[in-house]
Amino acid sequence: MSNNDLSVIIEDQGEVMLELSSRLDNGARISPLSLPYFRGTGPGVLSDDNLTWWRSRQGLYQAGGIYFNYPESSDDLITTSNTYWTLKRYGAEPENQGVWKYSEMKSRELGNRYSARRVDLLLPNESNIYTAIKITNNGDEKLKGNPSWNAVLAAPLVESGSFIASSSKYFIAYPLSRREAGRNRYLTGKVFEDLRHAKTFDGKNVDASLVPPPTGTYDFLIGKTPEKDLASWITVINPRSKLVFITFTPNEIEEGEYRLPNAIVGQNYFGRQDAPWSLFDGSAPLVMNLTVGFNAGPKGVNNFILSPGESKTILFASGFTSYANPRIGLGFYTNEITPNGFTLKRTKSSTFIKADTTFSSLRKLAKRVFFLQS
Repeated sequence: MSNNDLSVIIEDQGEVMLELSSRLDNGARISPLSLPYFRGTGPGVLSDDNLTWWRSRQGLYQAGGIYFNYPESSDDLITTSNTYWTLKRYGAEPENQGVWKYSEMKSRELGNRYSARRVDLLLPNESNIYTAIKITNNGDEKLKGNPSWNAVLAAPLVESGSFIASSSKYFIAYPLSRREAGRNRYLTGKVFEDLRHAKTFDGKNVDASLVPPPTGTYDFLIGKTPEKDLASWITVINPRSKLVFITFTPNEIEEGEYRLPNAIVGQNYFGRQDAPWSLFDGSAPLVMNLTVGFNAGPKGVNNFILSPGESKTILFASGFTSYANPRIGLGFYTNEITPNGFTLKRTKSSTFIKADTTFSSLRKLAKRVFFLQS
């Protein structure tokens, strides 16, 4: 999919977004998405001769990019990110000249019977892609899960000196899970007001919004998204290259929609010492990336519940572009949201990111396409 500002590649396995590229003023065309060196190229991990290196996990086999995960991050279930999707329709909107595609998948597992339908939309003269995903419980009992929207970012966007900003507050860091080998940078279980005031394990206060030189640490943080603005958002800015990535989700929802209450930030600063992040367990970490997005809660909480036959739709957008004003690279103090976009402000300096923050075009399209495919 492409328009005059953005080019997007989405593969059918897991509907993972592999490219979100923008052309810079100097002619370079780059994408901020992480595609780690170990990303598999075969049909699946179970058919790969080296499956044990990937822990037999499809999620590791196709790691990186932007993806939606439901019902949870697990290789023991059929999830939206580890199974094949079918492209059903695509077209252009005569009203706004947007281009779109529609795809779907279905799980028939006992106790995990659901379908997912997805619409992706590119609007002209914008650097954003809008996504609506409708989840339907096709089983005979309640279905619980933790849907999440994940954008895995890397160089050239993510490097020392890049910084993260978010509308969210009250972040908490979680300890490594049983499948992860490494060490945390931040004191786990302690709430800090925002990313700029984090507490480390050795008692220091650090700015977690600033990407440091390699620390050899890996942290997963969750923050609360505010409800007062039109949208919740996270930005990652590279001041040296004047690049900005943004992902956002609406706060004002309509009937049948679900609002994700948490922002997520995963900081892997060469901190994973387990294969395939390193060549073998205990060897030097080979991957530095940053994950940002939104979810329904920590693993196992199951805040998202569907009754039999019930459907809920979740909306997201992600964008990538360059900016001209060098002062924004020093950090912005406010992000003013209007129906037409975001204005990042630093005293008298600002940069504008055009966006449909009300998701009106996507909602109108999704309702029509979902109805036609029902």
